[in-house]
Amino acid sequence: MAGTSNNSSSSKRPRRTAPPRRDNPAERLTEDLLVEILSRVPYMSLARCSRVCRRWRRVISHPDHRRLLPRYHLRSAIAGLFCVEPYWRPLADPRRFYTVPAPEPPPLIDPSFSFLPNKLNNPDVFNYVVCNPATKKSFVLPDFSWCHSRIARLGFDPAVSSHFHVFEFAEEYLDIDGYDHYLRLNIYSSKTGEWSGEMDSGWSTEVGTLNRPKTVFFNGMLHLLAVEPLSITDSKLVAVDVEGKTWRTIRLPHDEEGHPLYGAHHSFTPYKEELIDLSQGLLHFVSTASNDATKLLVWVLDDYDSERWSLQHIVSSMHLLGRAISPYLGYGYVVVSVQERKMFFVVFGQDRMLMSYEMDKREVCFIHKFGCGYEKRYLPYLPLFMKSLADGP
Repeated sequence: MAGTSNNSSSSKRPRRTAPPRRDNPAERLTEDLLVEILSRVPYMSLARCSRVCRRWRRVISHPDHRRLLPRYHLRSAIAGLFCVEPYWRPLADPRRFYTVPAPEPPPLIDPSFSFLPNKLNNPDVFNYVVCNPATKKSFVLPDFSWCHSRIARLGFDPAVSSHFHVFEFAEEYLDIDGYDHYLRLNIYSSKTGEWSGEMDSGWSTEVGTLNRPKTVFFNGMLHLLAVEPLSITDSKLVAVDVEGKTWRTIRLPHDEEGHPLYGAHHSFTPYKEELIDLSQGLLHFVSTASNDATKLLVWVLDDYDSERWSLQHIVSSMHLLGRAISPYLGYGYVVVSVQERKMFFVVFGQDRMLMSYEMDKREVCFIHKFGCGYEKRYLPYLPLFMKSLADGP
């Protein structure tokens, strides 16, 4: 019976060839069109886009584009407030965190930061720690000597890089043959993993009392409000870059009477409120008017290089609070954040309440009641879902 044989030398299989490389349509996008597209994505997606390629990273980090792109804020309202009790009310843990109710609440965080490494429990060793409460990731800086006259502030722009810098300021007052004040700076870089070493202040004017909790890291520089030593009224906006090579003193705006805010030629204002913040890619300065403490002014630094400010908004404390401020009776408010065209502030008195103010609509909204307390230092918390610190360009 005849049969078919299976010939091993049958036809060979065709060799697979790599498919032709397809052009990436995104590479043909102009910068203007790319910025237009990226301006419509959520912040978390924008942070990921900055890692797609060098061109996208350059476009996202360019100063001319920043005001058009979502920055820092993942939601239209702050997720909570970190509060610090005053020094004259010592507690086992003076830190408090108050969650702000929201339709999509952020993950719960532990204000005691129990997720930090156990080695930080040694009272004989001082360490600075940079951490992300949203992801419970932390980074312990190298051992460093510390004294009570030192304060540290974080410089970090997640839209540009996951690397960060820690600015530590040291103030020293000497009363030898007259009054002397010294300010020094030490900068830690996560890129090098080292401290720069102490350097003298490079600001042309004498600057001290850098104890304001709110700072802004913008254009590669740390911006903070400061006052002259032994002064409570002469505010200054100062900035320093991450290498300690560029020091700026930015002129603060003038009120409607033409006098510098809190200048030397006006009487003492019993109630003073001021804040710097970054909104829509521009620096904002919020302050009570020098000639009327019942007015709150919102200024915007339109041109960073020429230091040109414009007055964007004026609102009365009566409109915000529904009653007159009375600092001597413990009734007033603290502005904690400016986001887009909305301002957030805490009213303190018999109870503390977080409120918001929509500038365009001039609407005041109640957000949350915290109850009684004495905290006067508040830091707004907005979650950042970046998985790693000090890991990126």
